[in-house]
Amino acid sequence: MNFIKNSMDFLSKNILKIIFSIIFTLAFFIKAMYYFDDSPYFTYNNLYDITMALLCIILFMAIVKNADLIQKHVNYRLCFVIFMFFSVMYMLLVPLKPFSDMEAIYNGALHISRFEFKELLADSYWSVFPGNMILATFWGILLIPLPKSLITIKVINALTIYFIAVITKNIAKEYGIRNYNLVYLFTLTFSPLFLYINHVYFDLPVIFLCMLAIYLFAKKKNIIFVFSLLGIAKYIRDSASIVMTAIFFVYIFNLISNNKKLLKKIVTLILAIIVFVLLGFALPKLVMKFYYGNSTVKSYSGWNQIYIGINESEFGFMDNDFSYDRNLNDVIRRIHDYGPVKMTKIISKKTFWLWSQGTYQAERYAFGSNTNNTSDKFQYNTFLTKYLMNSDQTLRKIINSFMRAQYLILFFLMIIAFWKEKDMSTYRLFYYIIFGTFAIMLIYELKSRYILQLSPLMIIFAVRSIDEFFTHTKSN
Repeated sequence: MNFIKNSMDFLSKNILKIIFSIIFTLAFFIKAMYYFDDSPYFTYNNLYDITMALLCIILFMAIVKNADLIQKHVNYRLCFVIFMFFSVMYMLLVPLKPFSDMEAIYNGALHISRFEFKELLADSYWSVFPGNMILATFWGILLIPLPKSLITIKVINALTIYFIAVITKNIAKEYGIRNYNLVYLFTLTFSPLFLYINHVYFDLPVIFLCMLAIYLFAKKKNIIFVFSLLGIAKYIRDSASIVMTAIFFVYIFNLISNNKKLLKKIVTLILAIIVFVLLGFALPKLVMKFYYGNSTVKSYSGWNQIYIGINESEFGFMDNDFSYDRNLNDVIRRIHDYGPVKMTKIISKKTFWLWSQGTYQAERYAFGSNTNNTSDKFQYNTFLTKYLMNSDQTLRKIINSFMRAQYLILFFLMIIAFWKEKDMSTYRLFYYIIFGTFAIMLIYELKSRYILQLSPLMIIFAVRSIDEFFTHTKSN
């Protein structure tokens, strides 16, 4: 078992720090971008990128310079009020209507919250993507006791982000981060995460549940409760399984190193896994049976995401090449047809794009698709909406460059922490979660949104680098 642990430690730490270092270096020259026809491309850094990078560095240095003051005197109530004020202003001034999958999820949630199941199933969307009924049910249940409106979901999103910041701060504190209030402020002011307030989907609830599970695991709470939260997160989105698997391995390694009450802990772990399976796998099936009964529901196999994830034309981005009959053999055949050279090119391009894009495609989910008609995507006009119509407008370019600069600074500091880390035991869980995501995304459908749930861990590592800098400076 020590061999397995040492091998996982070595691979996760060294692969991440080497590949991420290469990606960060290339990002100085090449910029990963997103076309609003839903496709990726590359360009070069421009004046907007340089200007926003300098601005972010200045702001970042000012914050770090006052880290001690922030750590001692931050007022959480005031921060909450300020954050919610800007959140509400964003909701009101950028009143984006749900679109694409989000529109179906929102309308479905409204019908479910009103128990209008006949109207719900009348939407043809559910005959094509029945699996998303699970997410619509999640939002619908939340809306049952609340006002049935879009603004309600956006307020829930804002509160979710705030509590993600609080939980991330508390995780940092548990893991020995001295300037944990910097973690709190960096999470609250992380612009891509903030812009997701407009996004009616799975991302924010999954991040919240996973971070809460990590916090309770750090506090050594009952593993059954931890896996229950991850089971609910898995019900919403499969990515929670990565966190569950990482916690499982760390729990096993800790169990072996401290074998007191070993039998009891093993039984508890088995019960926790059963709860995770019931909530994450059995519950979605029950929900689908509730809506569709014993009818045969055709849904796209998960192999579609892997088959699409290795397509050549858009190096793994969604190309809508779905098939109900997609299977493992299709994936193997595509890999064989491409050969090792072409596969290496595809994986290299998608990996660089994914980890350097930096905005998590937040501009799509914050401002919608490109259009010249405000009514196509906004509920009403405000003084801001006319400046947010398409990605070629100046304000949109500034926002894009600012988000990317903010991300790259934190990404760089995380890489520094990877290189400085000498003892894996403390942060083993974080490494496993990041590496697990990294490994799966090598072949999975490409979307930078899929790594948004790692942003709190990136911020913790970034502040760890800042802590190390202050420690080194004081010692000299």
